[in-house]
Amino acid sequence: MLILSMRNLIRAFLILAGTLLIVPLAAADDMDDIRALLDEYVRTETDLEKQAGLMTDDRVYIVGGARFTDNVANMKGQIAGQKLNRALDPDGMMIVTIEDPMIRIHGDTAIVSFYRHWNLIPGADAVREGRAGNSPPSQVSTVVFARMGREWKIVHTHISPMAAN
Repeated sequence: MLILSMRNLIRAFLILAGTLLIVPLAAADDMDDIRALLDEYVRTETDLEKQAGLMTDDRVYIVGGARFTDNVANMKGQIAGQKLNRALDPDGMMIVTIEDPMIRIHGDTAIVSFYRHWNLIPGADAVREGRAGNSPPSQVSTVVFARMGREWKIVHTHISPMAAN
């Protein structure tokens, strides 16, 4: 009986030790996955059709005091605006960078806060026509990711202007 109890104790210890080793590894993998998705979100700022694939159809988008809850319709509008801007200024560029991402993971949810900076650089024809870049001030952004099966998706985005110093 003592041998059986010792075996059970050893088995329980091995299971516990294995669990303690796996949990930090899973959290590290989640952190890597979230960081990769955040990087892809920023890279696709110039390709909103691709960016829409990173989001759920019911993503909530808050910007400029407005809230959009139909992400399909919202992204159609953003994509149309991006296409119009490209048609008006095909040589123009948009550069987006982020700084100081803070990532918090809570089970199947991750909350990421960061500073977002973007610059609109007009093409030569636009400059000759008197159009200047109209880069907005830097912004503070929060993006919420949810694990859906084996992948993470963006379910909420909130963008606010950065406070004046």
